[in-house]
Amino acid sequence: MSDPYAAHRAFIRPAMQSSEMWRVLAMVVAFEFVFMLSAPVFAVMLPSQAAKDAFYEGTSAFGTLAQFFSFGVAGIGFLILLRTLHGRGLQSLVGPVAEAKRDLIRVAWAVGIWLMVLEMLPPWINTADLAEVRDFGAWAVLVPVALVALLIQVGTEEIFFRGYLQQQFACLSNSRWTWMFVPSAMFGALHFWNGNGVAEGTIWAIWATVLGMACADLTARTGNLGSAIGLHLANNTFALLIVGVQGWPSSGLALFLYPYEDPELYAYGFEALLSPWMIFQLITMLISVAIMWLAARIAIQR
Repeated sequence: MSDPYAAHRAFIRPAMQSSEMWRVLAMVVAFEFVFMLSAPVFAVMLPSQAAKDAFYEGTSAFGTLAQFFSFGVAGIGFLILLRTLHGRGLQSLVGPVAEAKRDLIRVAWAVGIWLMVLEMLPPWINTADLAEVRDFGAWAVLVPVALVALLIQVGTEEIFFRGYLQQQFACLSNSRWTWMFVPSAMFGALHFWNGNGVAEGTIWAIWATVLGMACADLTARTGNLGSAIGLHLANNTFALLIVGVQGWPSSGLALFLYPYEDPELYAYGFEALLSPWMIFQLITMLISVAIMWLAARIAIQR
């Protein structure tokens, strides 16, 4: 029986020459610092105080786009750190460029089509419950710009978690659970803050950890980051461009907007994790990851 992760050995080879644990720890600490600085550095480049306010609020189209474009600052900072600590460049994290481009396009389309099908299934959006439906023409014009911004955001996250960390941990341990789970758990922990309250935050962290493991699996099967970026891009595109809540962060690009609700209404404590609604929400989110992963597997035929 052939090894489904045979391509992974070639993918991690660039990391073998500088795989010391101290380099990894130094990178994680330094990149966290760079990431924290990326927003204020990006804000300095904005032309006015109004633009800066919109950027930090993230509720308008400009503000949401600016937030995702700001990931480019963190990405550039990471590549400088990569060169400094490891003497490596971007391609060493991506894998064969032509194959990565091919897999990115195939997986993004495959996962996007599946998500579109799911959007068409009940329960359907009831327009009577909406506060706003944006002008479709204006929204459609923004979609290509949004895709570029999301590609920068997703690409920055993937080159760090599925590129750098997955390669480095695979050099430190032969265990699949080490290079697949540890970076994904770190990725998941960052998504805790996506939720309102401990219960919802925990659900987001679990979901993101499983999503990270799906992306890690695809990366190991293909030997490049294309499929992971494609899946992540399709997921974020549908999450941000279709439905949002007025006044909530990153809602500025959504076509359909529900009325504003105080996030504190959903700030449930840890005990709420065992409630039927929270369990159902987690199960449906994990099923969506499984569907996206299967669609990606079909697209790459591995």
